[in-house]
Amino acid sequence: MSSLTKSQKEKGLIILAIVFLLALGAYSYFMVYAPAKDARLQAEQTLSSERDVLIGLQTQLKEIPEGEKISTSELQQKVSIEPLSELLVLQIEQAELLSESLVTDIGIAEEPVTLPVPVEGLENLQQVKTTVGFQTADYKGIITFIKEIEAMERILVIDSIDFGSNKEVTTVEAEKEPLDVTLSFSAYFRPDLIALADTLPKVDAPPPAGKMNPLPQNDGTALAEEETVPAEDDTDVDVDVEVNVEADESAAADGQ
Repeated sequence: MSSLTKSQKEKGLIILAIVFLLALGAYSYFMVYAPAKDARLQAEQTLSSERDVLIGLQTQLKEIPEGEKISTSELQQKVSIEPLSELLVLQIEQAELLSESLVTDIGIAEEPVTLPVPVEGLENLQQVKTTVGFQTADYKGIITFIKEIEAMERILVIDSIDFGSNKEVTTVEAEKEPLDVTLSFSAYFRPDLIALADTLPKVDAPPPAGKMNPLPQNDGTALAEEETVPAEDDTDVDVDVEVNVEADESAAADGQ
């Protein structure tokens, strides 16, 4: 290098600078500009396709006829804000009547719903787990009972059905034993929706009997009280008869 002239050194530096600038430009183009350009083109294509999809959905939405608005009271027929256990008991009684069964036990428990995967909007969902034990004559009675339970507008999930089989009838005199059935189902409610309390469905349940003691009382006192009432009526009749007789006698004396 010491043998090179000053002009040769300057030319060499210029050539090195040009090579460096070319390498820097190539790196900037292929590593920065080209990927950014491809990303921009891809974003424009994605935006264009999503715009077409949005226009298509808006067009379909305009073509769909407007449906009837559903009130919150109708929605609460399916999932209410309170357990409404009374409605479940009334439906069980109706199923008992139509299936010609005999309900022997009803168990109702309220508990939160546990989902395997959390779902947005269902964090406060509660369930009313109901277990019904009843006796029915045959399998048809079981089917009728379950159909009447599922006939409710409320969303129900049948959890389990457990029943045994009748013994084989070998003689004419043998009586067919009833089937013991245990049915479990779940209904749901949302207690956190307090603002919808005004639209809560009304329960058309019969009024309470007003008995202080539900057991029958047959100690004879009620019968004795019933017998004293006619005795008082008989006294009144005797008084009326005496008055009428005296009035007839006075009328006869005046006639004479």
